[in-house]
Amino acid sequence: MNYHNPAAQELVHIDAMVARLEQLVQGERLDWKGTIVTQPDYWRARINGIADLPPGLQQQVDMLLARLDAIEAVNRHR
Repeated sequence: MNYHNPAAQELVHIDAMVARLEQLVQGERLDWKGTIVTQPDYWRARINGIADLPPGLQQQVDMLLARLDAIEAVNRHR
């Protein structure tokens, strides 16, 4: 991954935040209404807002979106 590319840098940050959300969900400590950054839609918007996404990063984007879907699915079943 080219870490000098702004899109790649943004995806690294988003990946770290999604990982944190996954930890919170597993520990049942996620309050969806707590702050905007605990809402999967916020991170989807950040992902979708990345301009000039290099084709090589599309797989990472798809995986991040799937992880966000999984976070929401867990919350719906609680």
